[in-house]
Amino acid sequence: MTSSQRSNNEESPSRLSLAGVRVRFGETLALDDLSLEVEPEERVAVIGASGAGKSTLFRALTRTVTLTGGKVTLGGRDLYTLSKKELKVVRRRVGTIYQSYNLVPQLPAGLNAALGEVGDMGSAKTLRTFLTGPNRALAKSVEAALERVGLAGLARQRTADLSGGQQQRVAVARLLVQRPDLVLADEPFAAVDPLTTERVVEALFDLNGEGATLVVNLHDVQIARRFPRIVALREGRLVFDGPPERLTEEGLDRIYAGDPYGTGASPLKGGEDPLHCRQDPVRISEGRDGISAH
Repeated sequence: MTSSQRSNNEESPSRLSLAGVRVRFGETLALDDLSLEVEPEERVAVIGASGAGKSTLFRALTRTVTLTGGKVTLGGRDLYTLSKKELKVVRRRVGTIYQSYNLVPQLPAGLNAALGEVGDMGSAKTLRTFLTGPNRALAKSVEAALERVGLAGLARQRTADLSGGQQQRVAVARLLVQRPDLVLADEPFAAVDPLTTERVVEALFDLNGEGATLVVNLHDVQIARRFPRIVALREGRLVFDGPPERLTEEGLDRIYAGDPYGTGASPLKGGEDPLHCRQDPVRISEGRDGISAH
């Protein structure tokens, strides 16, 4: 169900607002007085070196980190004042892809993808889905989603037996089944080949075209340039916000300044993935901040 199909009385967390947000891990400010607005159905790429605060930003948007200060609003509601019940309702309309995929490895790929619809099921239907598998309509939706990301015919394959790139695509298929109002994708192209990257880009852009707000953390600047809006973080602060044509080589140099590997590799802040510190130099003009997208 797209945002345009939802009733006027139903909250939709498709508009994001961060006002003066601070997140501290020990002595380190992972987010430092960050203010940002994202309108419904926007498509935004977030870039920055490892440790810049990109993953912490996503954790703030899903209320999986404690704020030191500031306010996060989704769909006009203060995320950090919601009750557990209210938060659960909001999270049902938010689709996420994390670097760890958040899949159940013992389950088949198709059932993992079907979990995108579980949030809207009652407890009895959810249990039946786990015990007997998706019903015919849901199974058809799952097969279509897997095909869109290049995994046709793998619905019955145990997820643990898939490669990392295939598991990442299962996570994208889960989003296609869920059809959320807001998509938060944390480096969704990190473990896939160029052809599959195109499939995943198209799938996410299709969700955006159907009404979902799309916010994607990226290490590949060339992919980021395909978004109408780019946001850049450095040391937890907003240092660029605008269209890709305004992002110059000089601007990229400032965003990634001080990184001996071309990645801005300062000491890692909480919430960032240390595996993203690659050890070979990559020039900014190559379009990457030191992380392979394949």
